[in-house]
Amino acid sequence: MEKDIKNNIEDSQFRDLLSGTRLEASDNLKFRIMQQIETEKALSKQQASKTRSGFGSILSILGVMYSLIAILGIGVYFTYGSEALTSPSLYMPFILITSACSVFLFISTFDDRRHSKHKK
Repeated sequence: MEKDIKNNIEDSQFRDLLSGTRLEASDNLKFRIMQQIETEKALSKQQASKTRSGFGSILSILGVMYSLIAILGIGVYFTYGSEALTSPSLYMPFILITSACSVFLFISTFDDRRHSKHKK
């Protein structure tokens, strides 16, 4: 018990001795450091908002694909009538559009994952 009290007194004396040697930063330096931190936070938010999320790119690619298919279907319907929509010759452009968009979706997903691994 006496040893604990002696250690506490020595610790407090040691803290008092070191507290006089502590250097304080000037207000100008504190201001510049805080300004730099705020600037870096603002820039990191801008960079994060510039990168597209993977889900957004998937939606945009699928949106383009379905809009092309709809335009093709509407064009065929108004040009040749409703019987042309069931003809097998119409399936080839649908398959071509779908496969081209699928390949593009695969490449963009692969590229997004590759970029995210480099950033980590």
